[in-house]
Amino acid sequence: MRSALYDRALELADIHQTPVFLFSSERLDRAVAEFAAFTARLPFPSEVYYSYKTNYLPALCEHLSLRGFGAEVTSPLEWDLATSMLTPSEIVVNGIGKQAGLLDTVLAGGTPRLINLETDTEIEHLTARGPAAHVVPVGLRVTIPEISGEAGRDPSLHRRRGVSKFGWSADGTPIIRAARRLAEHPAVRLGALHIHLGGQLVSAAVYRTAMLSICRLLERLRAAGVSIGSLDMGGGLASGWVDKRRVGPLFELLRVMGLPVRGRPQRAPDLDGIAEEFVRFAPRLRSLGIRQLLFEPGRFLAEPSLMAVASVIAVRHDGHRRHAVLDLGTNALHCWRPDETRPIYFESATGPAAASTRYELVGPLCHRSDTYGAITTPTPLQPGMKVCLDAVGAYSIGDWIANTWQRPPVVSLEDGTLLWDRQSSKQFWSLTSSPMGKPS
Repeated sequence: MRSALYDRALELADIHQTPVFLFSSERLDRAVAEFAAFTARLPFPSEVYYSYKTNYLPALCEHLSLRGFGAEVTSPLEWDLATSMLTPSEIVVNGIGKQAGLLDTVLAGGTPRLINLETDTEIEHLTARGPAAHVVPVGLRVTIPEISGEAGRDPSLHRRRGVSKFGWSADGTPIIRAARRLAEHPAVRLGALHIHLGGQLVSAAVYRTAMLSICRLLERLRAAGVSIGSLDMGGGLASGWVDKRRVGPLFELLRVMGLPVRGRPQRAPDLDGIAEEFVRFAPRLRSLGIRQLLFEPGRFLAEPSLMAVASVIAVRHDGHRRHAVLDLGTNALHCWRPDETRPIYFESATGPAAASTRYELVGPLCHRSDTYGAITTPTPLQPGMKVCLDAVGAYSIGDWIANTWQRPPVVSLEDGTLLWDRQSSKQFWSLTSSPMGKPS
């Protein structure tokens, strides 16, 4: 369906050239309002910290900070960006790289809202400080054994695939020992459990499973003399803009047998159902000391905030197959996966209409993973035509820079303001040393 918003995106692409990303503050605000309505239905006071790693576009981060959202950071780079807009007390610190400089940076820069620990090494680093050091609030990252891996009956309900690489198992004894060690140190205040359940979550059932495990853990911690007052439920909620089909061992078996069955697509998270699960468990959680919830949404907020416009740079015929190659690949759109579908809008072709044509839409890397899947267009695609790819705000910009050494321009959809200028590979290399190690 023709959309004035897509037409506007194509107009801006004519001005700034492709590939280009378009930022919509209006759609971001709608996501903010929807998430705020969700937390308002919860039986506990809730704090929200936007996950910077999802999309660290400064305009987006600033937009959220002005609306009362804190920051969740995983690197010194993100910490520096967050502290330019927020106080340390408005920042939650996560990430597996804290020992690579982040932890010391945070300790020297103030007292954050929370540091979620996930390794014994991080505990050793914190407890090595003297008892007179300033008190640091910490949480323990917990993995739920019943919820691990990426496959399952739907995008939210996962089959068990072994121990998670992050945090301590909720069922094990190491987490009890870790909690005791932190609770006994005078310069550490253990007050939270951090439970990140995965990505593209849509079902309330996964939260029910998590709550059962969390309650058992809280009972064990209380018996060990450790009190916990907050649950940090992480992020991972689907944005509601992307169709994701169910995958799992049964679907894979049918595919191998030559009987492929397309799983039912799921898109919008069941926010009402998820809120009801918190209400259901609220009495038990309160009896175990829980008084507050934290959330770290990333894709839910960022995904609808960006569109991308690419150009068709080649159309290839291979027998009955047709490939349309774009100047923007899935290396830049990291979350574009084979079981996911996003809205796509094509620039109208000139000339007489023809029968609908099926194309395999691919990026410029010419690798089997650099594909958007098969699409059908009402008119043939031609080199130079523009394609608008919607809901690409999650993880796209960071992956583009990491894979191409280029920074795309980002333009405001609403007023056409250039928010982030294009950086070519030539400009990138001009800022580095020469091959001989001498300044260029």
